[in-house]
Amino acid sequence: MNVRFFVSLLLLGGASVEAGQDFFELPPIKYSQTASQDAVAKMAAEIESGDWVVGNVDGKTFLKAVLNKLKVPEESQVLVFSKTSLQNSLINQRNPRSIYFSMDAYVGWVPGGKVEVIIEDEKLGPVFYTIDPPFGDRPAKVVRATDSCLQCHATSRTSGVPGMFIRSVVPDQNSHPILSAGTSLVTDSTPLKERWGGWYVSGTSGHPHLGNRWIPESALDGVEMKPEVSGHEDLSSLIDTGKYLQPTSDIVALMVLEHQCRTHNLMTKAKMGYQRALYFQKSYSEGEDLDSQEGMSWKTADSSAKEIVDAFLFTDEVDPGGDGVEGSEKFAEAFKRGGVKTAKGKSLRDFRLYGRIFKNRCSYMIHSQAFKGLPELVRERVFHHLREELGKEAGNHLSSREKKTLRAILEETVPGFKSES
Repeated sequence: MNVRFFVSLLLLGGASVEAGQDFFELPPIKYSQTASQDAVAKMAAEIESGDWVVGNVDGKTFLKAVLNKLKVPEESQVLVFSKTSLQNSLINQRNPRSIYFSMDAYVGWVPGGKVEVIIEDEKLGPVFYTIDPPFGDRPAKVVRATDSCLQCHATSRTSGVPGMFIRSVVPDQNSHPILSAGTSLVTDSTPLKERWGGWYVSGTSGHPHLGNRWIPESALDGVEMKPEVSGHEDLSSLIDTGKYLQPTSDIVALMVLEHQCRTHNLMTKAKMGYQRALYFQKSYSEGEDLDSQEGMSWKTADSSAKEIVDAFLFTDEVDPGGDGVEGSEKFAEAFKRGGVKTAKGKSLRDFRLYGRIFKNRCSYMIHSQAFKGLPELVRERVFHHLREELGKEAGNHLSSREKKTLRAILEETVPGFKSES
């Protein structure tokens, strides 16, 4: 069977009589029915037992406590003002939603509202939560969200699995997206001129973008929002930044987040697709060698690994143009602190910011919990295709010098990469 066709069957539920359900809700994954063991689940248990107590504090202070608990840097803050999320009634140009992220967690908060968290679970991949801040004698309340979040966060925008995405829209003066004007799913391959509609953007770029603006009511009949160059060091001239942990919505943080979301989704898709394929193979191929290269699960793992390697190596990344982009030193420093370095101080988190975003073009997400949680065969196939791409003398977008540097970094910082399995 053609492996791409087979993977499509898996994403549609395969031959299951429960084909109306998402494939990740079927055996063996049973996403919504399976208890999570992630950091937020543990935090919820600590709140219930009284081991983690945050007093009757304001929302901003509670947000900071959650970020510290989950080890998410507040310097990663980006702000979105389009009404495109769970707490739309609170979001507008003057009260944007803030998003913070680490390699394994995403935290959202809008002043006056709940804290939203997506956190990597070793077994399930991304798990969604809402957290009500403490009020009076009532402690914080953690609720795992499934249906309310998965309606948007488990679609073709997220590779068909529970995941994350960044969307660029044309907002009106009330922050509603003007759907007739179209929307863009933003990835490494999206030109800057199509990015950040509905978002605030601080920092500078050589090419124009759609951030920091909306369509006034007087212009709705001829909807068009042309990209413009902007250079806000901070957002104090646009919003009350005192309501937030940082005065910025950093352009570099946005670009890092866009790369991370797509890459994270591909790893979740690989994990769940392999689990489903192996389940079918065990059910319908009794006695078959499960490690055979002719098996469905092996082919699914290999196909997914190729997708991950393309994303890891920034195969479709666009040049930000001009002199590149320049963002907050605070974000750059916080982001680099979270990286794994070689003995000589080289890291996959070193920025370049002109021509491309990173100096060393292999994703830092190879150090993430999502990658470590991939099935062993998927990881092995990722390593195989990485070694293959980095061993080519020609035929891809990487220079010989860059390939040599990447091989050295990966061999020193990624267990299992060095030798062929």
